[in-house]
This record gives sequence, C-alpha cells and structure tokens, in this order.
Amino acid sequence: MTPVNTPEFILFDLDETLYPSSNGLMNLIRDRIVEYMVVRLGWSRDEAEERRQRYVREYGVTLDGLHKLHGVDVGDYMEYVHAVPHSEYIEPNPALDRMLGRLRPSKAIFTNASQSHARRVLSALGVSTSHFECIFDFEAAGFCPKPDPEAYRRILARLGVRGDQCVLVEDNLRNLATAKSMFGMTTVLVKKCGHGAECRPDTIRTAATRADTPTWAGATAPNTPMQSEPTHADLVIDDILQLEQALGED
Repeated sequence: MTPVNTPEFILFDLDETLYPSSNGLMNLIRDRIVEYMVVRLGWSRDEAEERRQRYVREYGVTLDGLHKLHGVDVGDYMEYVHAVPHSEYIEPNPALDRMLGRLRPSKAIFTNASQSHARRVLSALGVSTSHFECIFDFEAAGFCPKPDPEAYRRILARLGVRGDQCVLVEDNLRNLATAKSMFGMTTVLVKKCGHGAECRPDTIRTAATRADTPTWAGATAPNTPMQSEPTHADLVIDDILQLEQALGED
C-alpha cells in the first residue's frame, strides 16, 4: 500500500464516532426527539416517529426538516433533545485522549449537534477540548447539516483548507459520500459496533469502496461490496482507537 501525504486536518464526527453506538445514548436522544414533537407540536408518537425518519432521509437530520417546515426554534430543540445524562451512557476513554494528543494533524469536531452537547460528550469521555481547533456545530454551519454540501464549504472556509487536505472520520456513509465525491476528502468509516465488539459481516460489506481508492499508510482497505456502486469509505475501522494506525502514525 502506497502512503499518501499527511493531512492538514482531521475532522471528527461526534456521536457514535468518538464513542461506540452500543452505549445507547443516541437511542435515548432519538426518543427525546420523538417526545419533543409530541410535546411541542402536538403530534401522536406514531406520527412523530414517521416524521423523524422521513426528515432524516430528506434533510439529513430531523431538526432541519422541523426548522424549515414547521419553524421549530433550533435552540429550544437542541436543549430539549440533548437534556440527557451523558456520563451515565458514555464511559471515560483516556486512551482516546492520549491518541488525539499524539495525532500530528490539526483536528476539529464536525457535528450536526450543538456546541453544548459536544462539550458534554467530550467531558464524559475525558477528552480535552484543547485537542481541537474548533467544535463546528449545526449553528456554525449556518443551520445546514451534513450531508448538505454547504456545511462542508463552511467548515473548510473556517479552517482555511481544501477538502483534499482533510480526513473525515464518520459513522454515517451519506456524510462520507458528500465529503469524498464533492470535496475530495479522504474518508474513514467507524463501523457501528461497540469497543471490542464483533461487527456484523454485512456492516463490513456495505462500508466497502472501490479497490483503486487511495488509502493511508498502515490501514486496511475495505472489502469489495456485493453491489457495484462505491460507498465512499476509503478506510474502515472497527473502533476509533484504530485511527492512529490507519493513518500510519503509530
């Protein structure tokens, strides 16, 4: 495998990327999203759940659909859905804090959530905010969520870099697709499984990409998918702690 130039920036998604999806925090937040629509908009739980899923498909995140179609206040929504006991779900991860300190490229958080939620997640993980040049949240993106290309344009402008100088680390293939196809970012998929857990084979297949996609030194390219379309993940890792090896920095 041929090494490529070290990136200028590593952009980290937050939820279910820096911590494992198996801890259940996002399930709780999804329940809070449905509850918000029931309480604030007066919908039944069935209607709220249907709209939650539909707005995620059509807008990238539920909030974008609620904001554009129903005038929902962004701050009120964020405060409500993120009013959860982060530390009861997220375990401290001192190894992650140490790894971030060793990674040489500059780093930023790139999340569709709020600044305050991101800070609470990092606090629960025991990860210092000093590792990151910025926490680029939904508001900083001009209320344009990933995978909207405008969110990527805004963070690149904020950081003063080109897409091909960045690595995006994500658990969401749609967000990686925009990063790679429109901005030339190198993309790393964190599979949806817990730390030390065995991921399902079908998860590995759907995270695959073309064999000719450039990869970083020391990483393993994903398997060839059953379908012919690439899925825009240059690299696939089981756990965020594998990122250092994937980038050839261990």
